[in-house]
Amino acid sequence: MKKKRTPAGKIIIGFVGLIFLLYGFFLAVLWLAGTPARAKITSFRREMGERNETIRNQYTYVYAYEFSVAGKTYSGNSKKIQDSVFLKNDGNTFITVHYLKCCPFLNGPETNFTPKYKLLIYFGIAAVLFYFVSKMK
Repeated sequence: MKKKRTPAGKIIIGFVGLIFLLYGFFLAVLWLAGTPARAKITSFRREMGERNETIRNQYTYVYAYEFSVAGKTYSGNSKKIQDSVFLKNDGNTFITVHYLKCCPFLNGPETNFTPKYKLLIYFGIAAVLFYFVSKMK
């Protein structure tokens, strides 16, 4: 007697593909329609130890930022990979962020989508995952 297969694998892979598609779309909207603003770095710290990769002395840094729109302050955070440098947050460091005018709490640093191929990679991963879902029985 054959077992009836559940579509759980299809659902999970399709959901992950949908997440990649939505994130790529969000970054594309921020890049094309987002309003740039100067944001002040509020904290900068190294996360864990050295990355276990082929390039030595690479560390993950986490930074938080704040910017103001119409008198209201919004914040965000991001990660950055760079070499082992000591960066002291003296309160005078600024970056460019993009935010949506309708909801400024949806924002991101410009470095998230500066290399435009990142957007294509997110859309490509989503397409491959959707292709797998369509070929699953």
